Amino acid sequence: MWSMQPLFLLFFFAIFFDVGVCDDDDDNNMSTSNQPAFEMKSGLSIPLIGFGIGNLPHENIPQVVNNQLRAGVLLIDTAHASNNERILGEAVASFDGSGGAHTQTRGGGGGGHHGHPAATDELAPLHVVTKVWYTHLGYERTKISIQESLTNLHSASPRQIYVHMLLHWPRCNDDIPWMNCEAEENNLPQSVKDAGPPPHLNKENAFKKSWKALEDVYMEHQKIKMKSNKSRIHQPPLIASIGVSNFELEDMKQLLSENPRVPPQVYQGNSWLVFHDPYLMDYLREHSIFFQAYAVMNGILQQRDKSPNAYNILSGLSRELMATVYSEEKDAVITEATVLLSYFLHSNIGVIPRAASSAHQQENSPQALSAILPHLTSSHIQQLETAIPALMKGEDLHTSVSFMNALSSPIQIHWLNPDTKEEVLVSNLIHPGSVEIQNSHPGHTFVAYPTRFDGSPYSGDDERAIRKEFLVDAGYGETQFFSVEL
Repeated sequence: MWSMQPLFLLFFFAIFFDVGVCDDDDDNNMSTSNQPAFEMKSGLSIPLIGFGIGNLPHENIPQVVNNQLRAGVLLIDTAHASNNERILGEAVASFDGSGGAHTQTRGGGGGGHHGHPAATDELAPLHVVTKVWYTHLGYERTKISIQESLTNLHSASPRQIYVHMLLHWPRCNDDIPWMNCEAEENNLPQSVKDAGPPPHLNKENAFKKSWKALEDVYMEHQKIKMKSNKSRIHQPPLIASIGVSNFELEDMKQLLSENPRVPPQVYQGNSWLVFHDPYLMDYLREHSIFFQAYAVMNGILQQRDKSPNAYNILSGLSRELMATVYSEEKDAVITEATVLLSYFLHSNIGVIPRAASSAHQQENSPQALSAILPHLTSSHIQQLETAIPALMKGEDLHTSVSFMNALSSPIQIHWLNPDTKEEVLVSNLIHPGSVEIQNSHPGHTFVAYPTRFDGSPYSGDDERAIRKEFLVDAGYGETQFFSVEL
């Protein structure tokens, strides 16, 4: 086993004397270029709107990054295991050197650059989220991964790159079908194997040692920032925060029970957790840990065919917001995806959608999403909190209608077909004092008739031969109560 400390000291020594970094106050005020952002405990703001390139084909990344930077995106998500950090760094340098960067100055707009590269002191910093793979858990192995990521991201761009370094997983788990701990360990370079023991043989503690490595490098970078001046000449990537991804609640509790010198500042997890793991979400909020959601699109919209009523809520909101936000702009579009992402931003949750087409990239852009946020009402949020969990589960939404028989005789319930006016029997016999629940839809009409106890109807001249209509005006996911009485 060998130590990475001398190599790291050399690396930090080199970047310290090669560059200058803007001071904290300037960074905090300008780092998000007036975009929706989350302010971390350190005072640095991280953009809520990002873009993921982790699974993109490598040949597509330069063009996608160019499009995203041009659209105003200031956060890009990737991982060391995706083997594309160097491509990302080169794409950023190419964009900044080609004149595209004049659209991304610290004021958030163009200016008089006319296609020339933006001045160094005007470029908005770019935030990059990357991660340490579970094969590199353990103190020395994690330091190797960190250094490789920083080296890969170091480009010719004069733009400041802030790196948010996460542990990708707390451990390798052979119970997950695509994880193969032994094979992945065997395929590692010998230098990584020599740096530390195999983490899959110490699954409960390897990530804790990795955290100490993250702390050490983060604290070293904070010292560099404190000693630096406001020079902006060819600045290297700086670690702005450290965090975790895909950790269970118990893993988080173990990590924080170690009394870390630097607590996790970022948690990246599946969007499913927002609605279905309230204990973890409460724990993260309690400790002021920024939640960044992945799988927002695939995890929610891919099941729209199974949840048409839930999806129709998103469609209705997109039309309503379109009329409100862009009443006079015929070319503007607000889609279901835009509405979905805006919910997470409203909840102060970061999003990192992936989109291959330029049209989808525009729908997910900071400009499109920022335009919606001021117009979201409590009613919109309530509807979205009904629709999104149903879409996640692939379950459709209904309006729950309760009929309580307050008569002294049984009743029958019929649904009134709005097109043919035919009355369709849906509940054969509800006895006095009993309640029956029907799944329905907003706008449906039901008809109640009293019957004899054998289910036969009363004759037309009988005073008990009454007809009661009930209109459902509750929304999807809501319950409406009807009392059938004289």
